Amino acid sequence: PHSPSGAHPLTSQFEPLIGADLGVSRWFDTTQADVDAFAEVVGDRGWIHNDVKASAAGPYGGTLLQGFFMLGCLHRMARDMDLPTEGVLNRFNYGFDRVRFVSPVHTGTRIRGRFRITGVETRDGGDDLVRTNAVVEAEGYERPALVADWLFYVRYTS
Repeated sequence: PHSPSGAHPLTSQFEPLIGADLGVSRWFDTTQADVDAFAEVVGDRGWIHNDVKASAAGPYGGTLLQGFFMLGCLHRMARDMDLPTEGVLNRFNYGFDRVRFVSPVHTGTRIRGRFRITGVETRDGGDDLVRTNAVVEAEGYERPALVADWLFYVRYTS
């Protein structure tokens, strides 16, 4: 049950994690088939992503992952994190406050996610809005592929 102040008694389980690194996901392979399938779904069939021959002769020497492909992979990467579950009914993707595609990444490069909680806001009813810093790293690249301020909403059991 929610307390009289409106705060759920379990909300503090995320507050102590502010500033803490949640960890790094395992590496995920990327393939041209992944890029082509993603292009079909979202309509991003630019030659730099899908034309292997033209891309090989282009400025990057091969096809590149779509930025939104990498952004979409954050969900499966976050599944590797050990988040608090006690009293949690659901966690919902609440969106992004900021996303930057920092480095172009060649198709076939393995990618992984790195996550840190940067803030927690308790909402009316005692649920939490959790703010995270999410970074997609590409194997062999010095700079991140993507950085984002990602929010998720935690609904607790009554």
